Amino acid sequence: MLDTPLQLGSLELPNRGLLAPLAGVSDVPFRRICQELGAGLTYVEMLAAIALLRGNRRTHEMLARHESECVLGVQVTGPDAARVGAAVRVLDEARFETIDLNMGCPVRKVVGSGNGSALLRDTARLEEIVATARAATTRPLSVKIRLGFTANTINVEANAAAIARAGADLLTIHGRTRDDSYAVRVSHPGIAAGVKAARAVNPRILVIGNGDIMSSADAKRMQEATGADGIMVSRGALGNPWIFRAIAGQGDDDPTIVEWKEIVLRHLDYHTAHYGDTEMAARLTRKHLLWYASGFPHVNRLRERFSLVASMEEARQLVSDFARSLPSDFRRGEDRPREAVVSSDPKYQMDRQLDRGVGTLDGE
Repeated sequence: MLDTPLQLGSLELPNRGLLAPLAGVSDVPFRRICQELGAGLTYVEMLAAIALLRGNRRTHEMLARHESECVLGVQVTGPDAARVGAAVRVLDEARFETIDLNMGCPVRKVVGSGNGSALLRDTARLEEIVATARAATTRPLSVKIRLGFTANTINVEANAAAIARAGADLLTIHGRTRDDSYAVRVSHPGIAAGVKAARAVNPRILVIGNGDIMSSADAKRMQEATGADGIMVSRGALGNPWIFRAIAGQGDDDPTIVEWKEIVLRHLDYHTAHYGDTEMAARLTRKHLLWYASGFPHVNRLRERFSLVASMEEARQLVSDFARSLPSDFRRGEDRPREAVVSSDPKYQMDRQLDRGVGTLDGE
């Protein structure tokens, strides 16, 4: 089912495995790799409506796309209908194929400014924002939410119904509340309730399940348990773009060391082409290299060196040297269970502990 096409408005997606717009991660090089390995749809990382409307340079730089990205979505968040509607019009003119409204980001500075998950607490305002965005574009419009703001204020059914009523084409439901940490398992029943509520209002709306998808088996369980039309991968794609080929039925979840080397070096090539062959470019790739090292034996020393890499050539050499140290048919995760490979939460420190979210919220 997940390997079948999905019709999103005028867009036919090749499969039902989507890559989430990940703050600080979903840049051009990462998106290209995930697209090539089978992601059915990718997005520019979350943008702030206020910054976009004020012409913030960094925000507009984030709108860059590669010529190979023939289908690309973009995500925006804003505190009210007027600013979100205006931002959607800007993005519509920028000719992205689909536009997503973020109403689920849990990061403190985002919520504190009335963006992201802050909107979950006010269903009427949420519906007004979606309706205004709907009127601002004819492109496929989607919305991303959580189950609620806290465990005591779960309102996914009311919010899902409101989003469907306001005319969204697609709804993504992350199966946690805003207050939940990654230690709290995603609630499949909670997502299923949102699916049912949205379809009761509009049977044609697409609903996507999100959260704790670290393998193709997780993706299958998510869809079967929730009745969702597809799934969205977030943390599970970090250092692991192969998850998309598995979801699309095009290969295994885990690469051999030869496949690993090929893709990591290709990612580094794309990174160099986009950012240049500089020390700053090397610094920007460190997090990806650390994620790519997961699942292999004896990588502590490699991770130390990845964390200090100072040039793109050094990064390439480290990758090549490590690949040569293992048999060519060695497969990631071969010497330990799948759970051990994916048990880390690499986005937690970036988002929650370091308060990392959308690049700028005020446009200055």
